[in-house]
Amino acid sequence: MKRLWLVAAAFLVQSFVTADEAAPAGNNNVNVEAGKNGEHIIDFDACKEDIHKYCNHDGVDLKSDISIIECLQDAGQKETGTLTKACETLVWDFKKRLTQDERFLGAAKQYCEKEMKERPAMAHCAQETEPGYALSCMIEFVANVTQESQCYQFLFRTERLAFSDFRLVAPFIKKCESELKSFNCQVMTPDKAHKGVAVPHTQGMALECLIQQLVKEGNKQGGPVQIGDTCKHEVMRLAEMQADDFHLDRPLFFACRQDREKFCRDVPAGQGKVFECLIVNRNKAEMQPECSKILVERAQLMGRDYRMAHPLSKACAADLKKYNCEAQNNLDAAVHFHMTWILLCLENGAKTQEKNPPSQECQHEMLSHRQMMMTEFRIAPEVVLNCANEIDQWCSPKGDIEAQGRTLHCLMAHAKERKDKEKFGAQCMQALGEVVKIADIGSNYKVDKVLFASCKDIIEGPCQQDAESEAATLQCLMKNVDSDKMTPQCEQRLIEVQYFMARDWTLDPRLYQACHQDAVSKCSALENWHMQTNDANKVDPGPQVLACLYRSAYDETNPLTPQCTQEVRRVLRERAIRVSLIPEVEENCRGALSEYCSHNIQPQEEMQCLQDHFEEKDFIKHHKPCYDEVKKFTEMEAKDTKLNRLLTRACKPVIEAHCEQFKNEEIDHGDVLECLVQHKDSDHMNSKCRSYVHHFELISLRDYHFSFKFQQSCGPDIQKHCSREGNEKASIIRCLSEVQFLHRVLGQSDDLAKDCKKQLRVAYLEQEQFDDKENMKEADPNLWRKCESDIKRLGCKDENTFEEVIECLREGFDSLVPDCKALVFDREKFEAADNTLDDELQRLCAPDIQSHCRNVQPDRVLDCLTNTKILRMLKKPCLKVVHERMKEQAKDVRLRPAFLTACRKEAETFCTEDMKKINDERYAKTTLEGVVVNCLREQFRKGFGGSKAHFSQECTIEMSNMILESEFDVQLDPPLYKACKNAIDRHCTSQILSKGGHYDNVIECLKADFFQGAIQDKSCNEELAKRTQESLVDIHLDPVLHESCANDIQRHCRDVPPGEGRVIKCLMDLREISSIKMNPECATKLHERHQLWQKAHAEYQMALPETFGELIDVIRDHPNKTSLLSWFALFIVVILLLGCCCGRATKRVARELKNR
Repeated sequence: MKRLWLVAAAFLVQSFVTADEAAPAGNNNVNVEAGKNGEHIIDFDACKEDIHKYCNHDGVDLKSDISIIECLQDAGQKETGTLTKACETLVWDFKKRLTQDERFLGAAKQYCEKEMKERPAMAHCAQETEPGYALSCMIEFVANVTQESQCYQFLFRTERLAFSDFRLVAPFIKKCESELKSFNCQVMTPDKAHKGVAVPHTQGMALECLIQQLVKEGNKQGGPVQIGDTCKHEVMRLAEMQADDFHLDRPLFFACRQDREKFCRDVPAGQGKVFECLIVNRNKAEMQPECSKILVERAQLMGRDYRMAHPLSKACAADLKKYNCEAQNNLDAAVHFHMTWILLCLENGAKTQEKNPPSQECQHEMLSHRQMMMTEFRIAPEVVLNCANEIDQWCSPKGDIEAQGRTLHCLMAHAKERKDKEKFGAQCMQALGEVVKIADIGSNYKVDKVLFASCKDIIEGPCQQDAESEAATLQCLMKNVDSDKMTPQCEQRLIEVQYFMARDWTLDPRLYQACHQDAVSKCSALENWHMQTNDANKVDPGPQVLACLYRSAYDETNPLTPQCTQEVRRVLRERAIRVSLIPEVEENCRGALSEYCSHNIQPQEEMQCLQDHFEEKDFIKHHKPCYDEVKKFTEMEAKDTKLNRLLTRACKPVIEAHCEQFKNEEIDHGDVLECLVQHKDSDHMNSKCRSYVHHFELISLRDYHFSFKFQQSCGPDIQKHCSREGNEKASIIRCLSEVQFLHRVLGQSDDLAKDCKKQLRVAYLEQEQFDDKENMKEADPNLWRKCESDIKRLGCKDENTFEEVIECLREGFDSLVPDCKALVFDREKFEAADNTLDDELQRLCAPDIQSHCRNVQPDRVLDCLTNTKILRMLKKPCLKVVHERMKEQAKDVRLRPAFLTACRKEAETFCTEDMKKINDERYAKTTLEGVVVNCLREQFRKGFGGSKAHFSQECTIEMSNMILESEFDVQLDPPLYKACKNAIDRHCTSQILSKGGHYDNVIECLKADFFQGAIQDKSCNEELAKRTQESLVDIHLDPVLHESCANDIQRHCRDVPPGEGRVIKCLMDLREISSIKMNPECATKLHERHQLWQKAHAEYQMALPETFGELIDVIRDHPNKTSLLSWFALFIVVILLLGCCCGRATKRVARELKNR
């Protein structure tokens, strides 16, 4: 290198001016004469003092004129303030003649002969004859010449001289002459301050002056153009060249040379390396303000012309060509020169051509410049131009741009503002989005130094194990965004970045890689990662692609690929923690958020707030788009519980304890929430988890679409049977339950699908178990509205669960208003048809069911519990609810499905009109007390032993069970209870109270009073006479008699089949046989019953035969048939005797009349 410098120095000796052009040396006014004999600059007295002062140190070759000139140049930016006037003049003369003399061309041809032959364009420069033009042309090729060559050293050293003074670059002077004058760039101080004073040049400041004007022009959108295109092109050309070497940019060199020693001492000059190093360190507190300021200007200029970024343009030269990223020729009109466009183009090529990636050197420089852009926003011209007002308003609190690279994050933070006065303009939002895309933070979060610094503790703490890649670390940060370990600063920065990532699906590298094909084919996404050309003016679907992918990820009929589905769900789960990260919701719900969720609502609670209100009528009326978007999200949330981050975190203990089987499912289809509802009383349940469960219960109660499995399984049935019921889940449950009741109990053909029945049972029980007292009415708004007065009157409002409220109403059923009674009766019907829906019964009777009814179908367990043998063994809580159910059954035959099924044929035969009633929709919500039952009991009484009313065995059993139930509780026989209520109060109260306050023996009490004639009420006596007759059918229907005669039946009548009074007839016959000794208690009770039957028959003509056949049947089956037959035979004999004795007593008739 030193040898080449000496060669250059020798050339300078031969190139100096002749003696007659030289000025003699002197102290003040010296004419420097370039020696004819080849003197060096050190030989001139004019500069000896300055050379000794500034250049007498290592690194300066005092035998080399060019080395000395460079040394004197570097002594100070303003040469007048540093060098003596005589030396300044001498140095200027040397530089001028070196760069503009024709001998420069001779030297250039000598040292660059080889390069000129290889590059015709470079050889063309030697043909420039105007002073300074050859130099200007030649130095454009410095970057293309091998650094080890003599040509490079020659041009490199000459270039440094040229850039010290704009007057040495002739094309620049000519092309920018008017601008230099217009902006006073020829002098460095104002005219008025130096009027009449010759102000010498300041190194590089003419070019710097125009650069500053260019930067100002770039900061103003739509302002007047003050620098012409020709001059602008020349300024940018020179800026590109001087950006290559730190020394060529004289203002930067002098402003930053101390900082260069401080931060970039080991960085070699050339290829823009020093500038890149200084930019990276610009925000450090130790950086000199002057250096920082000029770096900002250079960064902004570099943003407008990527070729000033020499490390990037050189490292990526081949890749720029490979990906068709080369800029257009017309600089001023082409955004393709912008750093943003170049980086986007390179990244697009890298992502769309994975098999042909950029070189390692290019990737490194891309990463470095992405990082610089996040730190220094001015590198992005679009941000500078389109966000100027926003920066001034929000990010310059003290009149200065925020330091340490926080300006972009400041803008990103305010971009989320929802108030109209604080909203960013669309162009600024687009510019910010483009910067975030260029930075590609999703691929490497480290490009964002502010984010990295804010989240360093989390990254090095909880996320250290997830740091196999930068993308994985960013995902870990999102998983912990609301954890206790998250710091406010990290959370804020993370959400700022995610806000923009959520609006461009391409910014998540894993998502883009997995879903590119699906996004293109299903969601109209662009083929390229970034739209390079837009000749067809095609609109980039942007955020709509992500919304489409979200929907498709939960569409099982037309699914995405498995990898894409997994990634989409991951992204949505990460971002579901904030409304601002779900663009469709945030954009459409700004007004709703302001109206409903602006007070005391944390950002992570906004979605829950919207869900709390979005089903209200006023909300739908005024915020319909918001309602639609929240509904879509809630439907996805109902299908995938992991989207509800607040719930899954708060309920983690319960999920791990009871719902582990659903925890690891890719998508749980609502199983986790269903499991949580079922375990609300678990010891692991906490108040926060309970509140979130209640929240989602409320949502699903208001709209059945948010119960995924219910909606999925019952959708067709809802469409078929309940299309007019709206979306309210309680109404849908009622409608579907009615369909199931009509099929199971009344035998109608329409039925529900098997899966729907299962989900209907789950939904019904969830409604029953709803325990949010503040919102209890939401369990069934229609019922609550119609029963509100009864709920208050009966004190049902204080109950803890909805099923307890219903149970309270059921207990006071007779006093309910008609509308309320109808709805409560509906629930009674549904639970009677399927006992698994009766949560009160199932819960209180669980031990008894396990003990006595283990093998009985769960939906028919009440029939087992009401069995008279089992009924006496039930525990008190179970007995209470079973007794209540039995009283309900007595009100309406439809609440006795087993009875109606067993006796349907008999009912249709003998009770046609009654059957029409129970199948009539007009009576669907009305209790039909006694309908069918009274008719069948009447036939049962009439027809025993005859052919008129033959009952099947199944129906006989059900009839017998029903009669027996009333023997234990008279209230279970409504006609008898109503007719005899006064008699009960007068005659049986004391006896009842003495036996514990139950009605178990009321029938016996009434029978005794009936026999004694103590009951004056005729209707009561008639009902008792009917019940007396019923007991003749089978001794089992008279429990007291059956118990008293059990031993006698076992000894003497065990071969007699039960039914049709046969056992009673057997006992009555035994009573007539003196040789057989009966149990005294049985004989006494049988005698009492005999008298009772006779009284009932004598006074109320029970079972009076209507035909001769019936007469024969009655006599045959009567307990006193022997006596009856004896008396009947006696009656016939008397008639015969009378006929024989008195037959001729009639008037005689003449024979003639007979024979006539």
